[in-house]
Amino acid sequence: MEKIRKETLNRFLISLMFLVMILGSSQWAVAKVNRVAIVPFKINAEKDLSFLRDGIVDMLTSRLYIEDKVSVLCREEIVNVLKTVSPPINESKAREIGIRLGVDYVLFGSLTVFGESVSIDAKMVDVSGAKPVLTFFNQSQGMDEVIPKINLFATDINEKVFGRAMPSQKAVVTPPPQTPQTQPPQYQTDVQMHPEKLFAGGFQDVDRQGPQQPAPGLGFLATQEARSQSAQFWASRSIRHRINGISIGDIDGDGKQETVIITEHSVEAYRFDNNHFLKIKILAECNLNNLIGVDVADINANGTPEIFITSLNPHRNMVNSFVMEFDGETYTEIVTNSRWYYRVVDHPLRGHILLGQQKEGDTPFSGQVYEMVWENNEYEPANKIMHGRRTHVLGLTYGDAMNDDVEVAVAYDNLDYLRIFSVAGKERWKDGEHSGGGAEYFILPQASEYEEKEYYPARIRIRDINGDGKNEVITVKNKRFSEMVSFRKFTQGEIQIRSWNGVGLGVLWRTRKLKGYFSDFAIGDFNNDGNEEVVVPLVIKTGYVVGTKPKSKVIAYPLK
Repeated sequence: MEKIRKETLNRFLISLMFLVMILGSSQWAVAKVNRVAIVPFKINAEKDLSFLRDGIVDMLTSRLYIEDKVSVLCREEIVNVLKTVSPPINESKAREIGIRLGVDYVLFGSLTVFGESVSIDAKMVDVSGAKPVLTFFNQSQGMDEVIPKINLFATDINEKVFGRAMPSQKAVVTPPPQTPQTQPPQYQTDVQMHPEKLFAGGFQDVDRQGPQQPAPGLGFLATQEARSQSAQFWASRSIRHRINGISIGDIDGDGKQETVIITEHSVEAYRFDNNHFLKIKILAECNLNNLIGVDVADINANGTPEIFITSLNPHRNMVNSFVMEFDGETYTEIVTNSRWYYRVVDHPLRGHILLGQQKEGDTPFSGQVYEMVWENNEYEPANKIMHGRRTHVLGLTYGDAMNDDVEVAVAYDNLDYLRIFSVAGKERWKDGEHSGGGAEYFILPQASEYEEKEYYPARIRIRDINGDGKNEVITVKNKRFSEMVSFRKFTQGEIQIRSWNGVGLGVLWRTRKLKGYFSDFAIGDFNNDGNEEVVVPLVIKTGYVVGTKPKSKVIAYPLK
């Protein structure tokens, strides 16, 4: 009997040991994530192509990242280590960089442009030395081939290093030959997996309810009765940030329009060039600020547009805005730690006008709204536009919104109801249902043990958007998951074009709904083709949920 007991105990112990080994190995397999550091490529060219350096890094990052399998180190950590390593970077220095960063692989390379000839030389180095170096070299004619070749290299890495089978590339859909009298379409379909290319038609997060009747002259809009099937628009690749704001302007004086976006903690400049939307510079990193608004305009009349950033402190209970301007070499802050909320409006006669508001009570929906002017190296309040009246300057504009040659203020109140006020502050109209829907918030002084939030409104613009001589009011509408005042989660968003019909601002046209929410919008020559677009940041994932990462896209709708 004793012998049987010992045999049974031994079997149990052996089984337990195997179980622990199996569980341990499974946990290791799940936890193993390959870490990659991408060294910014060296650019050898006669002209300044530095914007490509960040673009290549961003592109490789988006293509190599695999959730729970491959992570890519943030650029700031790599740059700090590179400051202590003398160039040029070779395989041995790449391993040294990798050891110091604690990564598994280091990717580095160069782009050389000589005349029309473009060559790419890159290497993927296993820091441990267990795997051979993966090399890539390609030479082509013209810059158009750079993006596809980088994409090819990323595919090579995914398949040979990480064992990730990539889908085969499909052919590009090209339009039929054009007659001399016919202009080629500005927006085309590219069914290759190059997100920087232009899209027309389908988008995976779009409602499809039937054929669309587009508004006259505006291919991206749908009428109230027939909306939501495909319309022309362009979509960027996914951006791994929550985009909180967007504005367009020639911020460096080179004659081309840049797109300035703000993420949670950074100000970044992008440019649409040769069908690619590339980050050209990080203008500011503000890890201790919460950025909630951005505008670009030359208010101080020196010929260089300023970049107005409305910002909150880390606790979201105090405004600490700042203003940046290009001085010919870099972007400097000409105003720091300002207590003003800033918003630029487009006036049809006077051009860009800066509005400002300061909080005068416990809530940000208080205080008077002023037109601001540049005096004594500061933006000072001049003409009073109107008292707060439970409105906020971030969701307020003014102009001839009712097409009766009388200027009025159009604003959201604190519950996102759209309202019209006379210059004297008298209410002339209020919408019967709320629209707008901003995601950024202010923390109110605590009256209880629970944190209370006050959400900022979304942007509003007045513009004759279809060229018929009458102004429209352009707004966003983000559909909420719930009607709770202190909590906001959005399921889908759309742009609405409203027109005064004698009794109210009726929705004349609207874009089809996209999954996520629209955090802001801008109107301008986004792609430098001489025509304006409506450009909107679409936040698909906020990153608030544990285990998720933020994800946004930039959507552009042509106005012609």
